[in-house]
Amino acid sequence: MKSRVFVAICAMLISGCKSDTSAPVATADATGSVAAAKVTTCPDGTVLKGNKNCPTAPPVVSSPTTVSTDLTAPAGLTGEVAIADNFDLSNWLEPGESPVASPDEVGAYRFNCLAGHIARNDPIVYPGQPGKSHIHQFFGNTNTDANSNYSSLRTTGGSTCTRSTGTSPQRSAYWMPAMLDGAGNVVKADWMNTYYKQLPANDPNCKITLDPAVTGRCIGMPNGIRFILGYNMATMSGGPADVNSRDYWAMGYDCVSKASGGGDSYTGIKRTITDILATGKCPAGAWLRVFVAFPQCWDGKNLDSADHRSHIVMPPQSICPGDHPYRVPEIAVSAFFTVDANFFAGKWRLASDEMMPGTVPGSTLHMDYWEAWSPTIKDLWQKNCIDGHLTCSIGNVGDGRKVKGMGFDAPPPDHVLVPISSIQ
Repeated sequence: MKSRVFVAICAMLISGCKSDTSAPVATADATGSVAAAKVTTCPDGTVLKGNKNCPTAPPVVSSPTTVSTDLTAPAGLTGEVAIADNFDLSNWLEPGESPVASPDEVGAYRFNCLAGHIARNDPIVYPGQPGKSHIHQFFGNTNTDANSNYSSLRTTGGSTCTRSTGTSPQRSAYWMPAMLDGAGNVVKADWMNTYYKQLPANDPNCKITLDPAVTGRCIGMPNGIRFILGYNMATMSGGPADVNSRDYWAMGYDCVSKASGGGDSYTGIKRTITDILATGKCPAGAWLRVFVAFPQCWDGKNLDSADHRSHIVMPPQSICPGDHPYRVPEIAVSAFFTVDANFFAGKWRLASDEMMPGTVPGSTLHMDYWEAWSPTIKDLWQKNCIDGHLTCSIGNVGDGRKVKGMGFDAPPPDHVLVPISSIQ
């Protein structure tokens, strides 16, 4: 079984990842069979067959006012002053695939990560306060902790995205609430698919904003930028189940086939874990896919804000507002968890759900990001894959080379449980 899953995952990643919601794909019907009919992808990721119309979008919410902070970007639109690699980067690049033109309006850079450590830390919300937060599942930088900052992320740690310890050209950090099985364990994600996509810099739409007096621009991911998407624990708002939030269209859940590497859906997009269970269509041994698509419109000034959200927002009507005119690459992430008996018993929930008694399991979904790429590698995929309008998978940087370790050389771990009692 593992070998079939491994082959399916590899095929999905090389071909461009069926789970991406930016391109039409073959989808599963109510019986689980797959049809190759013409499809339409809605803004929330729902895939419709034939001539069906997408559901009406929620009202456009005006972008929040950016909170004045002391976290302005010292190097302007490039963010923090870049920190050079402290290792021999040439050891990380090897022959890869020839460039492939993107079939979509965006250029794309894809790779996959394994799940990392589990800890009660959050360097964005609770900096310098180890053990303060609810339990998080980390991906990316292996040294992320409560004291992490741009400098520490850039200079220490390996990465679960390159299967390495000690060094990595991909030291960015990602974390989400840990998945709890209701029986005293954290369910580690089996793996995570990561997808950076953006309009090429020369696309005329890059310059259009909702304020005609403001000219926009598509730029690279600023050094050291950090932000959170999803449920706000402080205001008890947002998240995938809040129909009045742009989060409603940017995150959610799906139950997908392992045999297809996560490309074929049994249930379609749903808003909570409870919604997935209610379909009765998620079979034993399938993957629960948890997905988020981070915001793109940056104010061009702040690398963080008081609420960790206001400096970067979703593009209303697909156009950036005048006070957030700079479009950075959108990061789309899917984390895959093998379902088990406790899932079917209705016991699964996020660690953040446990902090908000009475909430529907999965409704407090959120995810954090802190940029810490090798400036050289980031410039390569930005120039070749994004601005060159290519589709680059499994770490290929668009010039015939790829970053080592970003594809599957072996099947990912399958349903690893970590006792909560062992987590500091």
